[in-house]
Amino acid sequence: MSNQLETERARAAQWFRDLRDQIVAAFETLEDTHSQGPMAKAAPGRFEVSQTKRHSDDGSDAGGGLMSVMRGGRVFEKVGV
Repeated sequence: MSNQLETERARAAQWFRDLRDQIVAAFETLEDTHSQGPMAKAAPGRFEVSQTKRHSDDGSDAGGGLMSVMRGGRVFEKVGV
């Protein structure tokens, strides 16, 4: 693979990581600032991050990444990024 392609691939991967982090932060901010309603006194939801792996039908590596899931928050019952 060429250096330019590797550079672009790394740049795209970083862009998606940054986007994920921004989305996670926005959901957690909503959880932190929710102050009315039946769940207002509950602890704000937080994301749990776990590694994922995918496999092709033939069993070979098909990639993977990080999955962020929040369960049982003040605003969101379940949300994934």
